[in-house]
Amino acid sequence: MQKILNSKLKSFTEAILKKIGLSSANAKVVSKMLVRADERGVWSHGIVRLPVYIQRLNKNAANTKPKLKFKKISQSAFHLNGDNGLGFISANEGMKKCVQLAKKNGIGLVGISNSNHFGMAANYLEFAAKNNCISWVFTNASKALPPHGAMAPFFGTSPFAFGCPTKNKNKPFILDMASSSVARGKLKFAAQNNIKIPFGYALDKFGKPTNDGQKAFEGIMLPFGGMKGAGLSWMMDIVAGIFTGANHSGKVKNAINDFSGPANVGHLMICMRTNLFQSHKSFIKKIEYGIKQVKQLKKAKGFKKILHPGEPEYLDEMRLKRSGINLSKETVIELKKLASQYKIKSPI
Repeated sequence: MQKILNSKLKSFTEAILKKIGLSSANAKVVSKMLVRADERGVWSHGIVRLPVYIQRLNKNAANTKPKLKFKKISQSAFHLNGDNGLGFISANEGMKKCVQLAKKNGIGLVGISNSNHFGMAANYLEFAAKNNCISWVFTNASKALPPHGAMAPFFGTSPFAFGCPTKNKNKPFILDMASSSVARGKLKFAAQNNIKIPFGYALDKFGKPTNDGQKAFEGIMLPFGGMKGAGLSWMMDIVAGIFTGANHSGKVKNAINDFSGPANVGHLMICMRTNLFQSHKSFIKKIEYGIKQVKQLKKAKGFKKILHPGEPEYLDEMRLKRSGINLSKETVIELKKLASQYKIKSPI
């Protein structure tokens, strides 16, 4: 592992994206959100993914200069065509519109099609929470896990993502969880570092249980909770894919190894003002009361603290701000390759 300051990582990422053809504004959004994942300890959705995003752009599988188009559906609902730009760009604009609608009308709904992988869902939940909104974010993804009863991947490891503000605006309640037993990127990390994974996370391509990260990454992800996780993944393909007019039912292209054309990923965002049915002050007071009551419960064996969703990542952020972001040996090598390729000073 090697440590690096997040500011250096952001500047480096932004410079490369601008060289590829992204506008300054879009390069800043993508670099900020990529590094934000690493800041929160969610490295599976952080800078480790930069090389593959660059590949998609260079191979014209994603658009460097997307022209986003909003279409008004009703007072509280808009549709956004992402013009095959990186998902960070369309999702960022979609959430800004969603929050704007919620502030004006109490509730906002934005459906997005013709997008790409949008990174960490928490990026958009955090923005909504800082604007005093409750939010849900859904996306579909390329096939990686099987429907219940099947032995072939068909739906994505799409996240179920919900967020709302707490008293500390920098520590919102953030529930951002993949429908698989573990984030797929963590399997790749395990493979790169020769770390065995627990049995039950995935099957190999022949349908056999495996604890080998590479075989798991190339095989079949398993949903969390059996039929429950599989059902949620199907639900997200419906609301983010079918409902928004994006690809669905196993048709979303794999972001990592399929550069044959647009992935046409779909996203759905829902926002509500916290003061829709009561004052914001009352909402926060009740949230804090609930958190306090939970933290006072008797702790399970092996636990020193009870944390609310989003709090572990907040604590990681506080720690990593002081020590710097950890990068694996393989990621360092990839970043140095990019620095050489684009004639930009390496951040490491």
